[in-house]
Amino acid sequence: MKIDDLKVAKLIYTIQCDTPNGQILEQATPEKPRVMMFGVGRIMKSFSNALRGLEAGASFVFTIPPDEAFGLPDPENQHPLAGHALFVRGEVLEVRDPTIEEMNAEVEWRRANG
Repeated sequence: MKIDDLKVAKLIYTIQCDTPNGQILEQATPEKPRVMMFGVGRIMKSFSNALRGLEAGASFVFTIPPDEAFGLPDPENQHPLAGHALFVRGEVLEVRDPTIEEMNAEVEWRRANG
């Protein structure tokens, strides 16, 4: 099964600022993998697009440019990561259909966050 809309993937990954040697911004480890549902708008679009089509066992390495991450710095965009790329590497551990509970949780989240 491949990562696509309304699929759930279990991932391990490291996101670093700008380069493979940059500051670690987020990490999902084998002990604490990240489980994500795709195609529901809760994952950064460029991150989601880079993983689309991958299957369990696939490794990935990609860079998200600043304009597709947190944007470029300007007087209104003062996010601390504005102007920085995100270097991402990791592995897909599992891809599956969502459970009824996960779908219900997504519906409830949408109701609460519109």
